[in-house]
Amino acid sequence: MFKRTLLALALTSVAGFANAAVTSATPNVVSLEGAVGQTSVAVPTYTIRLAAEYAVGDVFVITLSGAEFDTTSAPAITFAGFTNVPTVGLLSKTASTATFRVTAVPSPVEVFSGKDFLLNGLTLKTTSVTDAAGDIKLSYAAKTSTGLDLDNVGTATSTVVTSKSQLSSSATTKLNAVIDVENERKQFTVGNDSITTDTLVVTPVVAAAGTHDAVYTGATHVIKGDFSWMESDGDAGIDAAELAAAFAATGGADTYTSTINTAGDSITVVVADAAGNTAEAMTGTFTVLGKANAKAPILPTQMFTIDSAIKYNTAAGAASTKTIASASAGAWTLNGFDENIVFMPFDAQYAQSINVSNTGSVAGAITVDITAEGKTYTKTLTATATPKATTNISGEVKAFATASGVMGNAHVKVVVNSPAGDIDVTGVYYHKADADRVKTK
Repeated sequence: MFKRTLLALALTSVAGFANAAVTSATPNVVSLEGAVGQTSVAVPTYTIRLAAEYAVGDVFVITLSGAEFDTTSAPAITFAGFTNVPTVGLLSKTASTATFRVTAVPSPVEVFSGKDFLLNGLTLKTTSVTDAAGDIKLSYAAKTSTGLDLDNVGTATSTVVTSKSQLSSSATTKLNAVIDVENERKQFTVGNDSITTDTLVVTPVVAAAGTHDAVYTGATHVIKGDFSWMESDGDAGIDAAELAAAFAATGGADTYTSTINTAGDSITVVVADAAGNTAEAMTGTFTVLGKANAKAPILPTQMFTIDSAIKYNTAAGAASTKTIASASAGAWTLNGFDENIVFMPFDAQYAQSINVSNTGSVAGAITVDITAEGKTYTKTLTATATPKATTNISGEVKAFATASGVMGNAHVKVVVNSPAGDIDVTGVYYHKADADRVKTK
């Protein structure tokens, strides 16, 4: 009895496997950007390899997931492998389903199993395809006229359309210069590009899609940071000559036009495609004056970002732009320690206490930037950060502020040429009349 039960179960398994319809399709790969403006998006032939016998009144449903059928879509079934074809008619259609019914079978009755229903004539609503990237699928399920599952319990699913973004852009080489405190923060350390240059590479990509491809026509890259160091002739703002001396955008055969905003914190590079419809990498080279140049300014530590917009034509010929989200373009760091004391008053009513603690074994020169009323004054102090000690620089900073004409509220930046992990800076000010101390860092 045990063996007979096992045999019966085995036969049931085989029968269930044999009565399983199998679907297939060769997916259309559609450009999310290029397909915009299309009347509709076509669905390729969806093949259902039958594995059961069908009769008049049997129903099967094609279900769409990931998009919506176009309202003008006219789904129809054709046949492959049949000598005498059955008659199948569309029973109903919604935004996501198409229901068919077998209305006649050939006489003499022909075997259905092993032969194909072919679904054609489906189109998708374009906006439902371009709203989100991913696979769009059709599923098949059949029932007898009495409501019993037919051709396997469950569904057979195949991808018919894959929508994908063609356009992207990123900083493939980021700015990474290290500002050298031993050279007065006017140039970089050796080891990256050079002591006076740092390079950013921005690479736009137009991937192949296959259907309704976008056509690249150019790009705009906006690099954001603190470019005040580019000003070298003493007048207000960064003019075209100063920008050209400090920044150059190059790459391939394309044309690159660079401008900088009045605030000096945003460089815009407009890329005109050289009629090759090829997205090329842009190399942005920053060049600083270096310590050897008497006009060289102090370089700011900072983080950079890049915004990109890719220009293209849709498959329908409409000019469009895709904006790429702002991303990191690297940073300029310091080979030492720096600390900002955001607020420090230098008028006669207040006293200051600024201390540099060094827990390490490396003595370091101390440089101070005092910024007040839009101007920055810089000095390397005579005091140094003594190892295993705390150095009070209050008097020297106060004297420097007075000599610079700073008599009110200021921002103080302390830079120490010692390992950053060994240094700590504290800043305190207090009103002389009541001696209430306020710690600002």
